[in-house]
Amino acid sequence: MSSDGKSVAFFTHASSSSDGTARTLVVKDVDTDTVVFEKVLFTEEEDFQRSDPDLERLGRVRTWEARPYMEQRQWKPLLVHQELPHYDTEFLSEACYEKQVRPNRSMSVGDLKLSYQEPRVQLWARGKKVLDRRYPSWKVRQQGCEHASPAWLQGAYVNRQQGVVLLELSFCGSHACNEPPTAFHVLRIPKEKPRKGSASPGQEVTPPSGPFVGYTKEGYVSGSLYATGFPVISEDGTRIALAEVLADGQRKDPNLLITVRKTDTNEILWKLPVLEAGELSPVRRSVPLRQELEGKVLERIRQVNEYLGGTRWVPLVEQPVQPMVTESCQQAPAQKLQLPGLELSFQQGHLVLKRGEGSAPSELSLAAPGTEACKAASRTFIDAAYADSSRGVVLLRLSTCGDEACPEQDRWYHSIKLR
Repeated sequence: MSSDGKSVAFFTHASSSSDGTARTLVVKDVDTDTVVFEKVLFTEEEDFQRSDPDLERLGRVRTWEARPYMEQRQWKPLLVHQELPHYDTEFLSEACYEKQVRPNRSMSVGDLKLSYQEPRVQLWARGKKVLDRRYPSWKVRQQGCEHASPAWLQGAYVNRQQGVVLLELSFCGSHACNEPPTAFHVLRIPKEKPRKGSASPGQEVTPPSGPFVGYTKEGYVSGSLYATGFPVISEDGTRIALAEVLADGQRKDPNLLITVRKTDTNEILWKLPVLEAGELSPVRRSVPLRQELEGKVLERIRQVNEYLGGTRWVPLVEQPVQPMVTESCQQAPAQKLQLPGLELSFQQGHLVLKRGEGSAPSELSLAAPGTEACKAASRTFIDAAYADSSRGVVLLRLSTCGDEACPEQDRWYHSIKLR
């Protein structure tokens, strides 16, 4: 949500087939629920055709293109999120669509209760109804389908201080008519008249300003982990904190590793795997084992945030590398990065740093380990670059081109201390 409470931004996750999904950044006006900005990060076809790392880099490139608009305002999280479970018996796609079921679903978020039964939205604040309105324009009709696809309330994001609620609606479908993608609609919560002696509603927790590990779903901590604010550098410029996710082969198991490294030697000073690859899959179907894992992950989150909270950190700012590798490759291209007083060039695992006229260039070999047959050096490229010019530190995330004979490596980091 923008800090002035006038706009909300979110990512859609649309899929019309099992082959791929599409993701789009959308900004809506709170008072009119109209789209004021939209940027496609990747399409279903691109998701189907590209590997996960290639897709992530493509999304980052297009996010760069959206920054001029997003940076016109300051943004902060819509902190309170709640999601209702999906009951197959109630919302079995075929039955829901054919019978035109429009269930009345409700949820409570703090002192706010909200309900939705297409097309009616109702809101109660501290037991008093503050909104009761119909929104027929929210209905979705698909071309060639006889019935509208009924919608139900799936979740909500709330900011009581600014009086904003973002509703997440899911839809019914059928074999002939696919389920429409999840829809988001934003509403302004009508202001209440202050009661005598009552506290102002929605005094919300301020999000942490530094690196932080958390989760979005109670009861499903291990499956809803997130890390925000990374990478960062300590104020004295001696350490870097990273949130690393391993590719884990073809399993794509969720995982998260937090490491703290020395900027001048890359030596790992401290690390803690919040969730290891392969921990979640074996316990998904066992409630006791899943609860045991949830407890372990919660404790690890506490330890990470406690450790990180003992240091003052500064964000490392991502820098645009030219060109960015966004498609599968067999040989990495020559890349360049321009910073104030510094030019960095990288090709086939060979890094050259030029610090201005009169200074001798520095050279480093950063090729990936690998067999001679795979020619790892020629396949190594810069996946992402971050810098802090005032502290003289450049952080590179490196990767390799891959194919069936020579699979791509896990991405790895290398920090460079310039002085």
